[in-house]
Amino acid sequence: ATGGDLFAIETEKKYPSPHKPLIDEAKREQEANERPRLTTHIKNLKDYDVIFVGYPNWWYDMPMAIYSFFDEYDFSGKTVIPFVTHGGSRFSQSVETIRGLEKQAEVIEGPSIPGRSAGDSRESIQTWLQRQGLLKK
Repeated sequence: ATGGDLFAIETEKKYPSPHKPLIDEAKREQEANERPRLTTHIKNLKDYDVIFVGYPNWWYDMPMAIYSFFDEYDFSGKTVIPFVTHGGSRFSQSVETIRGLEKQAEVIEGPSIPGRSAGDSRESIQTWLQRQGLLKK
């Protein structure tokens, strides 16, 4: 919808696919403050001014792989737009966390979509992008 490039944040670690074991592993990582090693890396970050970062809200926070992502890159002078899927807790404190991690970036809170509505969210996301002047025509 923005005409941007897609980049998948991927880890060395393989996560379980059933939801309950997945969120249990997410909780364990969070409690250990574990930073999973990333296998994908942005080679040309200087070419981007606006970076959208999407993630699920697990245990009232970002997945630890997203912390690894922010540890790896310096987004100074860029606009970072987090967007999230959730089970009811929206962003929790993750936008404030990103602002603390990326003090020299402008962080704009993006869409917050309930996981059960994610498949039907295209129109609301496009409306949000249009209001921000980011929808590609």
